[in-house]
Amino acid sequence: MAAPAAGHLQTVGRALAVLRSFTHENPTRGVSELARELGLDKSQTQRVLATLAAQGFTVLDPVTRRYSLGPALVVLGHLAEHSEGVRHRLEPHLAALSTATGESTVVCVPDGARYRTVAAVDGPGMVRYNTALGRTYPGHLGATGHAIFAFSTVLDAREILVAAGAEDPPAAEVATLQTRHEQVRSLGYAVSTGEFDERVMAISAPILLEGAVFGSVTTLGPPQYMADRSTELIDAVRHAASDIGATLRS
Repeated sequence: MAAPAAGHLQTVGRALAVLRSFTHENPTRGVSELARELGLDKSQTQRVLATLAAQGFTVLDPVTRRYSLGPALVVLGHLAEHSEGVRHRLEPHLAALSTATGESTVVCVPDGARYRTVAAVDGPGMVRYNTALGRTYPGHLGATGHAIFAFSTVLDAREILVAAGAEDPPAAEVATLQTRHEQVRSLGYAVSTGEFDERVMAISAPILLEGAVFGSVTTLGPPQYMADRSTELIDAVRHAASDIGATLRS
């Protein structure tokens, strides 16, 4: 690890470096691999992980002896999502996207097997789609949900459908949702028309932080105003997702 900047605590820096090492590709970590990756000795790494585990920030699997992120981070994440600071950091990006697209824009985050609106800006036109802050939607419907759950490491397609009320979802429905998620991961965005509301077309891109999905940013409105501009709108939404990710990481 690099030397700490003046006024920074090295022990805190080590703990944060350990937490940031968990990614979509590496959801569990062992002591030896982390020590090598971060340039620490094994005893330092073990102490950091044990301290984090004692406070609920990591969890040790007693069989594999590997650590994963703990429930304390979920609590802090929900607090951050609800905070005025996060919403105020998102709204300028949504306003810029709304101006560029001429449509309403939202940022949503996962909430169990659903997704929840945490920031929104109404479109400038006379015909526009409005969404309420805090409202939740089923995760298997709409581009917004597909852009989030395609990158989820917590829920698979079947679990999302079960949570939506399908006690034993048909294999064909599970396969269809799995294929949709694979397409989103390949393309880097999702498009839907009429999945949740027949009057609405949505274009959404995931907001990724250190390889993990934070949520998605979406522009949405009447299909008759969006379909012919889909390529332009996709580019604008993907650019907004990248900018939001950079803002949240700063």
